[in-house]
Amino acid sequence: MYSNRVPGVRIPPSPPFKQKSCCHHSGFFYYNNLKILVDIVKDRSHTWKKIVAEAVRDPAELCRRLEISNENVDLNPDFPMLVPEPFLQRIKPNDPLDPLLLQVLPRKKESAVSPDFTTDPVGEHGSLSPEGILSKYHGRSLIVTGKACSIHCRFCFRRHLPLPEIEKNSISGDFCIDPETIATKFEADPTIHEVILSGGDPLMLSDSQLQDLIVHLDQVPSLQRIRIHTRMPIIIPQRLTENLLNVLGNNKRYGKAAKIIMVLHVNHPNEIDFRISQSIEELIDSGGLLLSQTVLLRQVNDALPVLAELFERLINLGVIPYYLHQLDRVAGATHFEVSHKKGCDLITKLRTQLPGYAVPRYVREIPGEPGKVLLK
Repeated sequence: MYSNRVPGVRIPPSPPFKQKSCCHHSGFFYYNNLKILVDIVKDRSHTWKKIVAEAVRDPAELCRRLEISNENVDLNPDFPMLVPEPFLQRIKPNDPLDPLLLQVLPRKKESAVSPDFTTDPVGEHGSLSPEGILSKYHGRSLIVTGKACSIHCRFCFRRHLPLPEIEKNSISGDFCIDPETIATKFEADPTIHEVILSGGDPLMLSDSQLQDLIVHLDQVPSLQRIRIHTRMPIIIPQRLTENLLNVLGNNKRYGKAAKIIMVLHVNHPNEIDFRISQSIEELIDSGGLLLSQTVLLRQVNDALPVLAELFERLINLGVIPYYLHQLDRVAGATHFEVSHKKGCDLITKLRTQLPGYAVPRYVREIPGEPGKVLLK
């Protein structure tokens, strides 16, 4: 398991990580004569797909791996479990309440029924076009690039979203959306200044697929920004291939190009170990603007010290905390909800501990509203 910190050692700037002297084969990195464990892979082009393919999908197996009881676990969940090895390695064994484990382990609590928790909590099911486009906000449009993710979070607000036209897993090599058709639609609407790539996870597309999509979007005259919402660099840092970083690199793209903004989904400071810190540095080096979003989750991060550590660590890495989401009331996630009052109290206390730029907006999505609703 990777250590979250190396006592007394400041993480060096990005150039040393790229030196030829890095020890790729042993899995260790040498810095100031200190031997630090780090996963550096020479050729990641197929590594991340292999990691997804070999992810743990059996709840009983996950319990065995982590040496915990499966007594309160749903061994045959309707929403399949998916936990890749890099994330699993950050979960503490023998701890059924580990905050990372609680996000991915199907529990019998998911069968709890509440009239306030539905299969379509933000009103998207009737708005999704066959091309995978969601248009909810003025000046912005969202593309659901596919249903595939690198991990299945049990609180996912789209866990019930039907995708009849784009349901195939992009990891198979099939392109789930048609960039040319999408670009043509946006060209017909000059009010669209920003496109949001979502999913699933847009980084489940291959490098060439994502590049094709970005190239077509760059041809839309009115488009100024492409925002990518992803959990992949946090879950499987090996996804950041050299080619992908070039595709995303604002400072390496020529001609008319929309600004790339990446929003990383991260919920707990234990998700950010040494290797994840390195992947974030790689993204920053590519010239992108990095923001973060976090879902407020009971027993996972609904404590002041946890959120303060998370947001301060992100700021120190160069990531601006953007949103703290109140849980979307999706069926199967009732046990994750934190009260509105407690959330507001946490944000108020965070403002007394952190600089203003390190405190995210506390928001909820309400169907029919013209944007996220700020909670006070």
